[in-house]
Amino acid sequence: MTVVDRALAELLNQRGLFLAQERSDAAEILYVCLADGLPGGYPVGYVIPSRTGTWYAYARSRPGRIFACDLVDSGLFSADSAVRAVLDNAYFGDVLRALELTAGSHTTYTAGLPRRHITRLTALAGPEGITRLGTGRVRLTAAAVAFLRGLPERLGCRVDHEDRLWPAGASFPLTREARPERQDARGRLAG
Repeated sequence: MTVVDRALAELLNQRGLFLAQERSDAAEILYVCLADGLPGGYPVGYVIPSRTGTWYAYARSRPGRIFACDLVDSGLFSADSAVRAVLDNAYFGDVLRALELTAGSHTTYTAGLPRRHITRLTALAGPEGITRLGTGRVRLTAAAVAFLRGLPERLGCRVDHEDRLWPAGASFPLTREARPERQDARGRLAG
């Protein structure tokens, strides 16, 4: 069994990922899977050894492609470095966003950002749910935050496990907004 170092295991855990091993006569395959609540998880990449002792890394690097992975690196000297290559390239924000939308969360977050970061954030091709509030503030829905959690670090805009937004290498805390109390059709507070 391939063993990963403690720092890599912690990074996988922080991103909501885990490793699943499959061994066949031909090779040992390590899958990098998203803990999506289903047995086995959702595979976002895998690494396989070559005959020369180096490793290949494959990652789900294009959104919307279900279970399709592309070669993202080769000739890597360890399983750890191959798994890190998967983490650098794996794109699963769309999967996290879909899970969040299915859960029906109405949670929102706000962050104070310099104007240049707000412009960059609101110009992203996805996700929906990012609103410019003015005066250097932005609001994000839980689905938008989930989407940003699953973006590869190389894209330069993500949310980490401590609810910090990282546009272009700078860190800004996200503040969870209090949920407004819901009312029924007659204006009474709903339980």
